[in-house]
Amino acid sequence: MFFPIIFLAAAPGSRPGPESLPPPFAGASELLPALLVPAASAVAIATLGLVALLFFARDRSRRDLLLYALLAAGLTTFLAAGLPVWKHDPGRLRAALAILLPALAYLLLLRFLELPHSRVRLALLALPATGVLLVAAVPSAGRMSGWLEAASLVLFGGAALLDLARLRRQEGALLFAATAALLLAALFDAGASRDVLLPGLVLPPLVGPAFLLFTALLLVAVADQGRVILERATIDALTGLPNRVTFLDRARRELARAERSGSSLALVMLDIDRFKRFNDRYGHQAGDRVLAQAGRAVAGAVRGIDIAGRYGGEELVLVLVEVEAEAAVAAVERVRAAIAEVRLPNVQEAVTASAGVALHHGAFDRAEVAELIRRADQALYRSKEDGRDRTTLESRGPERPTSPAEVRYR
Repeated sequence: MFFPIIFLAAAPGSRPGPESLPPPFAGASELLPALLVPAASAVAIATLGLVALLFFARDRSRRDLLLYALLAAGLTTFLAAGLPVWKHDPGRLRAALAILLPALAYLLLLRFLELPHSRVRLALLALPATGVLLVAAVPSAGRMSGWLEAASLVLFGGAALLDLARLRRQEGALLFAATAALLLAALFDAGASRDVLLPGLVLPPLVGPAFLLFTALLLVAVADQGRVILERATIDALTGLPNRVTFLDRARRELARAERSGSSLALVMLDIDRFKRFNDRYGHQAGDRVLAQAGRAVAGAVRGIDIAGRYGGEELVLVLVEVEAEAAVAAVERVRAAIAEVRLPNVQEAVTASAGVALHHGAFDRAEVAELIRRADQALYRSKEDGRDRTTLESRGPERPTSPAEVRYR
């Protein structure tokens, strides 16, 4: 997940207003942190917002990027309004932003996580509008702004942490911890700015640096999410092996490499014997467990340089690199022996597999992956005809070339 609960940076009092800053004649050691930290944070957040806006310009379907850019603009304004450089106190603007930004960030979170907009959530998102109108229209509401800002922070921050705690994703724990740390920084700034914590000290705000650290942690979560998405797109969820599309792509590259180097390889089709009968007798859940355990068995039985995948249904497929006929058959027998060790509780029937092997000699042959699959499937069919639970090596006729000259001139 890329987008944080950045509204926590808008904690009430988390940025020192003009009334809490040291006077102009204060020492530079006190004034510099009050200027430098929020100014640097504003520049960094504005940069992040600009990057998000540029990405949204390239892909208009990513509304979450637009929301992030708007949120970054609001946070930048909030931070800039807290700098001690303004002739007039921008307190009402900061109060309105502190109330509104948590709701905007929560809306971003809902959209990015694709969470449903339930009635409770919609009612929650409508509440800050009342507070903003109250602060903007009623001059005497300034005294209430602190309570409204605190309520907005606690309300939306708590809702965000609750949603993150309910996530069933690998990055959920990291995001929850990062969000909680950012919330603590915001609460500390709020207490320090009102002399509740460390009274008499003028401290630089912690929320800005905490937000940047939070963003860095989110990038780690983004990388994890990207890896999960890639695995879901390339790995068969049941067997844990590469899916058909991924396998074919890797097989094509391995075939091209074999023909460039003149090495040999074998393409193997494996089929779980009587799988339909097994499903009918013990149920599809038992069949799924057989396939899952068979996938793990195959993955553990092949070499790291070989390729295994699920071709479809109960069919598995292998590419064994740099092997001749004898070594290929021996490797397939190891795989079949690993599958034969699959056991299910309360199931007495043994799990066996039949296999067909097609050889490709890169120095002599020229073939496509589809042709190798067809030849291996024909050999598999002969294994089935001969009684199953066996490996059959394809028989090639005299059309097979035996030298590079035959490949070139025939």
